[in-house]
Amino acid sequence: MVSNSFAVIFMCFVTYAASQTYQKVTLKDCGSKNVKVNRFDIQPMPIIHPGKVTLSVDISATEPIRGVIKADVKLIRTVSGIKLPVSCYIVEGEQVGSCNYPDLCALMQRLTGDLSQDCHPSLVENGIDCTCPVYIPKTALDIIFETEIPKVPEFANWLAVGDMDCNLKATVGNLAACYDIGFAMKPAK
Repeated sequence: MVSNSFAVIFMCFVTYAASQTYQKVTLKDCGSKNVKVNRFDIQPMPIIHPGKVTLSVDISATEPIRGVIKADVKLIRTVSGIKLPVSCYIVEGEQVGSCNYPDLCALMQRLTGDLSQDCHPSLVENGIDCTCPVYIPKTALDIIFETEIPKVPEFANWLAVGDMDCNLKATVGNLAACYDIGFAMKPAK
């Protein structure tokens, strides 16, 4: 009888632990070349959309980041402890989910509007003008700033809730970043 009780308690604990959302961004290098993310954090966690977040980033690279950022994104979404790989979908003409993105900056511009009109002062101070293609003139960037997460477009609403495990492989010029990133998202009430 003791072993059955222990098994039930253990299963309840495992189920409870598996359903917990990320309390902090997790970041693990999976083979970057010539670029290193020393710190990446978003608060609050989970990310609430729409809403304000504080973004903290420390990046070092062997050369300025200049050009079109190409990315291969693989997502696994966890809701109520169930892990679901996210496929690549075309919705309203845009790729959403685990896709190869030929130009991340242009995608962000299409989804959120012209970022150069509302470029955060801390980015401008570091020579970043929030236009495409991307240009980050400094090889070491360490910034913390508050920004607004916009309302998620209707076509992507279903994807913007739960724990996300993201494998991101991005390239621009001679720089190649590969990171496994964990974070949580939920809509504002």
